[in-house]
Amino acid sequence: MASIVRYNRIKAELAEHNKKSEELSKYMNVHATTVSDWCTNKNQPSIPDLYRIAEFLQIDVRLLLISTADEYKFSMVAEDAPAIYKRNKPSKKTSKRK
Repeated sequence: MASIVRYNRIKAELAEHNKKSEELSKYMNVHATTVSDWCTNKNQPSIPDLYRIAEFLQIDVRLLLISTADEYKFSMVAEDAPAIYKRNKPSKKTSKRK
């Protein structure tokens, strides 16, 4: 059985905002199984649908996606500020000469 690759955080964001998938399916006017497939990453919403989901949750759309780069670190500037991504600075390794 192939493992499912995670592309979105819809399920996590619904939980963080105390919203149910049924509420999202009514807001989006889609079947409950469609939202379930999005939440389990079996299928992915379209870009316009991602924006509508973000609107429903009142969050920045970028919070719905899994980052593709390990070098980016998620951080919040302030509680009411939108999420931003900051590039991690490479760590400086000290070398000891013999």
